[in-house]
Amino acid sequence: MAPRDNKKKQADNRSAKAYDPLRDAADGDDGASHGVMMVLREWSDALIFAFVLAMFIRTFVVELFKIPSGSMSPTLLGDFIAEGVATDENRQSGMYLIIRDRHSDTVQTWLKDNKGVYEYEGRKPLVALTSSQRELLNRNIHLEEHRIFVNKFAYWFTKPDRGDISVFRVPFDKEPRDYARNGHVFQVKPYNRNQGVYVKRVAGLDGEQLDINDDGRLAVNGKEVEAPPIFTQLRYNTTELTPNQYSVTVPDGGVIMLGDNSDNSEDSRYWGGVPYENLRGKAFFRYWPVGKWSFLNP
Repeated sequence: MAPRDNKKKQADNRSAKAYDPLRDAADGDDGASHGVMMVLREWSDALIFAFVLAMFIRTFVVELFKIPSGSMSPTLLGDFIAEGVATDENRQSGMYLIIRDRHSDTVQTWLKDNKGVYEYEGRKPLVALTSSQRELLNRNIHLEEHRIFVNKFAYWFTKPDRGDISVFRVPFDKEPRDYARNGHVFQVKPYNRNQGVYVKRVAGLDGEQLDINDDGRLAVNGKEVEAPPIFTQLRYNTTELTPNQYSVTVPDGGVIMLGDNSDNSEDSRYWGGVPYENLRGKAFFRYWPVGKWSFLNP
């Protein structure tokens, strides 16, 4: 019987050794800690990957831009505006876009035609609006700054096309200089390609002869531009620097960029061509305001 008792004691000892509450608790804690660390590591890996992917997309693929001014109106808005129905001096009703100048008591007005295209009526003093237009402005005025998607690799392998809405850094200039607009003279500080980013439309391609005709139409090599169709709608101004005409040969390796709102745009009419290397990308989609989602086709 003794051998059986010894075997039973040995079995009981093994059982006691197998069951150690402190050791089991420690083992359980290590497992829980290990599980928490695994979860944290998975989340940190995911966040780092998402950040790197976002930086890659922003740098090389798509970037978001906000329109900061009214230089591309009415295509892209970045100003205090009112939009709605009003009547003119002859009590004719129409759909108006009115932009309130930020620095003077003037407004710019556009009237939508029967094709749904806004035609520019010009700049006028605030007091020159009809009572209906002033009511529209007072009732609906708000800051509207459109936001766009920009294709960052659009010009990696191809040159821009006429009519592209492009984002670019302004040309570099070493010395300050003066320019005049709307009867006022301004001093322009040297442009820095590490600061200013503009949004304009490609109007002239390298080597072309570009002119603004007496009726405001854009002409290339002596022929008025018909394509893309947006150029049949736009009208351009000469400047105080070129009061009678605008005529320029587009420099090799660059483009001429003009704002759609020629009456309120600092563009190539003032500082010349933009080198290809200054182009940041091509705007292709407006995502804000939500009610104005659209592709930006020329």
